[in-house]
Amino acid sequence: MRQITISGNIGKDAELRNTNNGKQVANFNLAVRQTRPDQNGEYGTDWFRCVVWGKRAQTVSNYFKKGNHVTLTGTLNISEYNGNTQLEVDVTDFDLPDNRSTNNVNSTQNNSNNSFNNGSRSIDISDDQLPF
Repeated sequence: MRQITISGNIGKDAELRNTNNGKQVANFNLAVRQTRPDQNGEYGTDWFRCVVWGKRAQTVSNYFKKGNHVTLTGTLNISEYNGNTQLEVDVTDFDLPDNRSTNNVNSTQNNSNNSFNNGSRSIDISDDQLPF
């Protein structure tokens, strides 16, 4: 068995569908930057077709959107299709992508509750007063 852990950007929103026997499956493509440059100094991209089954497929469908950066683990399958090598990962574990809009809302709320943001005067602290 070939276990693989990869990190990259989702090429398009994950697609969710149901099989004939009622199982859910989600598919998406992940672009992974190659670690070494070619002769021209450019880094290539490897594309992995990713498949997630069961309840996790619904989670992937809800949260994996085009451009998100994710890290996942799974079993690597390599096949030939019309003379091209196809890399497919049967995903067993994944991290949810960062939701930048939620983070921005939380930081805005935290800043509005901060006493330094509501017009209070500045505080002068010398280097001798710092504990580090």
